[in-house]
Amino acid sequence: MRRGILAGCDELKGLASKIRRQPFDSIYDVLRKRCSLILQTPPVQESQWRSLAASGAWWSGVEAARTAQGRIVDLLIAHNADRNIAFRDRAIEELRTLCAWTSWCDPCHGDLQVDLCTAAASAATVLGLDWLWDELSEASRFRVLQAIRNKAIKPYQQAVRQNAFWYECYHHWNAAVNSGCGLAALALSDDEPAAKEALGLAHRGLQRFFGALGREGGWDEGAGCWGLAMHYLLMFGEASIRLMDDRRIMNARGMDATGLFPIYFTPNGQGAGFGDYPAVPAYGTFYLLAQHHGLKEIAWWLDNYAFSGNASAGGLPSAGLALLFRPIDLEPRIIPELAPLKVFHEVGWAALADSWPRPTFYAAAKTGDMAASHSQHDMNSVQLQVDGEMLLVDHGGPTPSRDIFLGRKSDVYEVQARAHNTIVVGGRDHAIDSQGTVIEARSEPNHHWIACDASNACGDGVHFVRHLVMVLNGSPHKGRMLLVLDELELAARETVEALWHSYGQIDLPEGSRAGIIAGAKAHVHFAVAGSAEIELRVDQRDVSPSQCERMISAASTFSGKGLILSAFAREKLGPQIEVKRHCNGDVHVQANDVHLHFKSLRKHLQLDAVTARCQTSCCPSDY
Repeated sequence: MRRGILAGCDELKGLASKIRRQPFDSIYDVLRKRCSLILQTPPVQESQWRSLAASGAWWSGVEAARTAQGRIVDLLIAHNADRNIAFRDRAIEELRTLCAWTSWCDPCHGDLQVDLCTAAASAATVLGLDWLWDELSEASRFRVLQAIRNKAIKPYQQAVRQNAFWYECYHHWNAAVNSGCGLAALALSDDEPAAKEALGLAHRGLQRFFGALGREGGWDEGAGCWGLAMHYLLMFGEASIRLMDDRRIMNARGMDATGLFPIYFTPNGQGAGFGDYPAVPAYGTFYLLAQHHGLKEIAWWLDNYAFSGNASAGGLPSAGLALLFRPIDLEPRIIPELAPLKVFHEVGWAALADSWPRPTFYAAAKTGDMAASHSQHDMNSVQLQVDGEMLLVDHGGPTPSRDIFLGRKSDVYEVQARAHNTIVVGGRDHAIDSQGTVIEARSEPNHHWIACDASNACGDGVHFVRHLVMVLNGSPHKGRMLLVLDELELAARETVEALWHSYGQIDLPEGSRAGIIAGAKAHVHFAVAGSAEIELRVDQRDVSPSQCERMISAASTFSGKGLILSAFAREKLGPQIEVKRHCNGDVHVQANDVHLHFKSLRKHLQLDAVTARCQTSCCPSDY
């Protein structure tokens, strides 16, 4: 077996001096607390997670294998950083328990032979064996090696021969399974032909994943799935460099930029992405992107957000791998240089902020491919954060279940367009075969603007372009308001609803077109206007026993061309909220003293000017 998969003996011994320096001292403090919690909980037994699976708990096997991986890796790194026999002995117990499982596949996945559970267990076992090699008897090593052969490598080869769906799909299963099993195959490939064959299969399977990872590094499944994929991919890539001097993974297209993707959709350490769920996937493996690609931004992000929460005895490893992979010569107080307007064109996601690294006014928008894995029916959806609190929210995907796994999810509320900050036309859900695009993007000293074309998401004969204009104060550079202009053209007379969701309180005086959304610590004023009459109401529903969402519905009925304006501002929005289309097709928008002018192009409007001036009327000749 190849040794030194992610770290050799000397590197592990060197951790003792590392943890006396910043920021490694604080990372180790988190790691030590986590390992102490692990000692207070029983090992991850197969009987426990199978009992949960039998009672209907989805992914109990996957979660158990991830927890086993997290415990084995973190306990052993903590033991090497500051010798603790209890940590080492518990890691040995977790490894033996994992190898004793009858299968490394979650029964929730039906007749699959290899799945995400296999990926997690494979990586856990091979890393544990590497770092415990000198602590185990020859008989114990043999039992671990047999478990890897019989529960990872052989099933992996057979699954590939039988065309398992994950092998050539593009989504995160591809990266996780091929990389997790590939890591095990790499370790055994020095003298085992079956492992050598499996290693080649893993690299071939990953070609499909990299075919989907564009040069911008965005990922349309969402930040959570991106994080899981990259966790395994980076471990496999690092091991390939260390053991084989093979840089195919680390130098693949998009790997130099992909670390920016989660940063732009986790403002102030809060999830603001789309797709799977609003996640902050801050795993220690991501420091490898700083190490190999000089991506200081990812190091800053991890330093600030990866280790600030409460310690847990479950889940994948993070703090331990951070001790290994964070570049030692990187200053702990890095100030990242991030663009205030960032568009990931290949996946159709965009982030707008008044300033980085800690925006006080932030918006995210999503268009892109509605047929993407984990995509909801959320074309042109928006989220808004004010002063560090999410005030317009996205629920993310529904709770995993068999129906969801088999693709039967359209009837689930969280999937439907009505559950997202977008529009619904004629009560219809968004079409899953639609492909939206960000068609315009511009950043100026006093504003940021993007335009998102929904394609046919709202049905045949419906043209829907959503404009987001973030208006900024001069100095200090602080977000003032977000103006959302929905540009529509309908082939028939229908009702259009613009929907806005929040976990905050919503105060809308009776008969008014303006109100306030109040969160726990921040608030934002809102108002609506339209080219046709608007009916405004607020609904609410329980999303969990402890969580209630409130929804603003702005409904307008018309045919042909129509406009709906939704304004969200720090200041109170007065009666001067209007949107007008002139005879030449140009559009004027007013929100208090802010004026926007859009000129009419052949297929959509284009923002032409943003001014803040007192004005009670305007006409085309003014422009």
